[in-house]
Amino acid sequence: MNWFVFSLISSITLSLREFSVKRAGKNIPSAVMSFGMNFFMFLIILVLNVLSRNYHPLTPHFAGILMTAAILDSLATLLYLSSIKTGDLSKIIPMLCFIPVIQLFVTPVLIHENLSAIGMMGVFTVVSGSYLLYVDTFDGILSPIRSAFRDKSAMMMLGAAFLWGITSSFHKMGIRQTNALFWGVCEIGLISLILSPFALRAGKTHWVSLKKTVLPGFLSSLTVLSYYFAIGLGPVAYVSSVRRLGVLFTMMMGVMILKEGIRRLGFLGGIIMIAGAVLISLFG
Repeated sequence: MNWFVFSLISSITLSLREFSVKRAGKNIPSAVMSFGMNFFMFLIILVLNVLSRNYHPLTPHFAGILMTAAILDSLATLLYLSSIKTGDLSKIIPMLCFIPVIQLFVTPVLIHENLSAIGMMGVFTVVSGSYLLYVDTFDGILSPIRSAFRDKSAMMMLGAAFLWGITSSFHKMGIRQTNALFWGVCEIGLISLILSPFALRAGKTHWVSLKKTVLPGFLSSLTVLSYYFAIGLGPVAYVSSVRRLGVLFTMMMGVMILKEGIRRLGFLGGIIMIAGAVLISLFG
């Protein structure tokens, strides 16, 4: 499979994860949900590493990359889950659309990835389409951006998007030195360790809720591994752009399962996103 297929798999499982978090995490503190998801991810990926006998020596340079990525990802995860639990999805999810844009500026500096002009056009096309999914009318086209400055949940999601736009380059650095599976077990394991004190502070009464994080953790494993495999094979910004199709899948599930209404520009945004993904896959 090439990077595009892995990116599509990651986008589908990402939308399923967001849906499961929204359903399961209503009464669970964000720190406990974050720890539970990452801990079960760690166990799953650890088993895969052991079964495949996938081991690599740890160097000081790799350790520095790992520590930086894990700290930033831990903070981003807490912001992301706090935002999903407390915010309106229609206001906060558009903030994730800016991840590929951030990567366009970060990846050339950190990992020396330069995209073609057509590829960059595809990235902006996907970002534009995913943004339109959450706009009611052209008159209110700036409303999601304005909400980021008025809505605490939207601001937290924007912060998570900014951090993930940076850490994706560190993920690729780590994968280049080892492989996707080994990087996954190291980073997710360290994130679980970092998040454990925050989960402990939430109190023992919430630990019985850890079983509710099993499904989100399983879906996160599929999401993260397919993403790591994808960026190991293709440019980070392209992979992240195709993963934005998860926003479209999330909207479709909201309509079919939660009986949410379809926004006026949602259909147009979906077509634009698909066109951008096709542009990236063919000419990127």
